Amino acid sequence: MVLADTGLPDNDRSALTNRNTEGITVTNLTDGETVSYSLALVRGRAPMGCGRITVRNARSGVLEWPVIGGEFRAIAELTRGENTLELEAGGFKRRLGLRHEPRTTRMRVTPVYVICAGHNGRFQGPRGEDCSVESAATRIGLGARLLQTLTAEKLREAGHGRKTFQLERDLDGAECLVMHSMLHVDRARAMTQRHLWELVARELMTGPLASKDRKYLAFLSCTRYRGAPSPRTHEDTLARTEGHAALGGGGLALFGSACLHTWPTCLGQVLPRFLDETIVDTEQFMDDSNYRGTHAGCLATTLGSVLHELGHTFDLGHTREGIMGRGFDYVDRVFVGRAGIDLNRNPIRRDPQHTTVALSRPLSVTVTVQGAFGGGSPRRGRLLSETSRPSPSLSPRPNATPGRLSAPASPELNRSLSRSLTASEPPPQPDRTFWGPSCATLLAYHRWFNEEVDNLPNKGMEIRYDAKRNVVRSRCGVRMMELRESAGEMVVGSRQFPGPRPPIEALVPPPPPHCLVPLTLVAEDSAGNILKYPMPTAF
Repeated sequence: MVLADTGLPDNDRSALTNRNTEGITVTNLTDGETVSYSLALVRGRAPMGCGRITVRNARSGVLEWPVIGGEFRAIAELTRGENTLELEAGGFKRRLGLRHEPRTTRMRVTPVYVICAGHNGRFQGPRGEDCSVESAATRIGLGARLLQTLTAEKLREAGHGRKTFQLERDLDGAECLVMHSMLHVDRARAMTQRHLWELVARELMTGPLASKDRKYLAFLSCTRYRGAPSPRTHEDTLARTEGHAALGGGGLALFGSACLHTWPTCLGQVLPRFLDETIVDTEQFMDDSNYRGTHAGCLATTLGSVLHELGHTFDLGHTREGIMGRGFDYVDRVFVGRAGIDLNRNPIRRDPQHTTVALSRPLSVTVTVQGAFGGGSPRRGRLLSETSRPSPSLSPRPNATPGRLSAPASPELNRSLSRSLTASEPPPQPDRTFWGPSCATLLAYHRWFNEEVDNLPNKGMEIRYDAKRNVVRSRCGVRMMELRESAGEMVVGSRQFPGPRPPIEALVPPPPPHCLVPLTLVAEDSAGNILKYPMPTAF
């Protein structure tokens, strides 16, 4: 369906269009809004009885999206600068103006397709599917852009505005870079996920793509599923898959490519792929679908697991629910709404899948290299570690008294704590995809999510933990604190400090009752400084 040309001058056509807007309502975007990413998710309501809504703009052309129960979700590709989206449904028309302007920053996420030595770069997929290197780069680039949009929408829902990470393409780079690894394909297929992560990290850190301003989203071309008739568990599936990884931490999130054939290659494929009920042939292809057994399920789970592991590179821990829990299985619902809800049921079994993403301790790996990382000092290799150790100035003194020290906090801090104790997860959402409160706050002030000018280091502006008074202090203002289980990084308690005037110091929340495991304190201030501090056993 294409909007008709009325033959009127532009100003008269605009007036005519504006008289017909009462039938279409956009609920998540405002006319003239600026976004820093290139794929706009448009949500709203259309006249009842309409089965489809047409969205037209210069970049995407004309695409149709379903209207279910009067609600629609559509994706439009934006060009730099001003964009006009034309929406039409049931005889009603509406124009929506959006401006796309990437943030001013060098910090970006860089998608990379890793081709091992001795491998031709083609990923595994059904006959008739384009599994070339070019197709892999296209799928990975589009998937990264979808996750960039999802992150922005979910931070907006959490009250932080449309903040998100920038991609290599936003800085006028490639959609997806290709790295030819020195690691031979046979060796890669014999390695564990952790060893693959270490080796790819080392190559990235010492090669031409090395940069302290990059976080890498890497996919292995050589992943090979060797087939198993009706595997009973996902562990059986993993045992039959070689050259596979789904790990994230520090500056690298690394994944296998066994389900890449289910990913879309263009905007017009996004909806059909998210709704593709083709049954996975487990004798030939990996089923990573949370036991849904469909190509749509594989797309949702693997795309979601990419976001989950990418979250670890942004210093996020695990949560009981949401994206940093098992909510990443449902990212398709963000884009297709009610159209995809039925596809997220487990038709094969009821128990949750133990997938490629296990909620265990994220990577804490020190990689030692010969050269400098991105032109830094050659004295030592860069620490590529999610669970970074505290700096010497924050470490307990060797002769410090163990256990909790009894120096009292101020009355103001105690009153503040009584008003804001451990935060609970947000109420359930229909799409089950959200950032927990502390995760959303950490991302909103993270240096990879803000302007370059906000990321300039300032002497004396560090974030510190005062063990005697049990407070976190920063002259920039404390924004969030978490207590995480040291083994597994599960968030067990948190506090957030919204508003324009966050406290300079804040009392650390107590651990939950009967919590006997070692805990790590994670805190962040308004400048994006992050503190990670192992708490005393008797805390």
